[in-house]
Amino acid sequence: RRFPRMKPLSSDTAVTDHQAGSRVAAGILIAVGLWLWLGVVQTVIGPADPLILAGLPVARDVIGQLLRGLYAIGVATAAVRAFGIASPFEWLGIRRPVGREWGYALLGVVLMLSTLIGWISLLQALGLERTMSGSSLGTAVLYSRIITLLLLVGPAEELLFRGIIQRSLRDYLGSWPSILFAGFVFGFGHIDLSATAPGDILWLVGLSALGVILGWVYERTDNLVVPAIAHGGFNSLTTALPLLLG
Repeated sequence: RRFPRMKPLSSDTAVTDHQAGSRVAAGILIAVGLWLWLGVVQTVIGPADPLILAGLPVARDVIGQLLRGLYAIGVATAAVRAFGIASPFEWLGIRRPVGREWGYALLGVVLMLSTLIGWISLLQALGLERTMSGSSLGTAVLYSRIITLLLLVGPAEELLFRGIIQRSLRDYLGSWPSILFAGFVFGFGHIDLSATAPGDILWLVGLSALGVILGWVYERTDNLVVPAIAHGGFNSLTTALPLLLG
């Protein structure tokens, strides 16, 4: 079943437009905040020259994922209070998936994986390279990420981008505008702002497309757990495949 959509706080058009604009701005701030928060986490316990726990890479990575989840919970708590939501679990659509919802979770993983492969192929066909670089991770960290990406990162990011941003804008902007906006800020939250090569810009579009797929899954099911499973499953799968095939 589908939960009824949240009603605007006022029927006055000007006020509604103002509320929509405020929530768009809040969505951008959430993405920027996540980017800054992760930058601080990377500086303190990142894979390259960490300030603490230098000899414990797996512990550092797990703590980093926990801190990502802490940020998501903090933002969600603030949003629920700011919006005056009496039943946040019902408003977000957090419940155990049933029936066809499991099918949408699997479909989400397949669509995201297909999009990723297609985007990588497009970059190669155009001869474009990305300047965004990531530190190489040890095998033990990659194995731990198969679990943490599924149980921590997927749910945390879906709580932010679909649960708070997309859900709070849906009644003001409509389904697809809110899906597209949440998808873009999802992509923005996963890039290095110093990377501006054509390949990086195209990669941003690809990351946003992954966010749009997750937004569509959320729209179709009205159950935040479904895109969280799809997101975490996709992340875990793309982490596990190189280990299995290597």
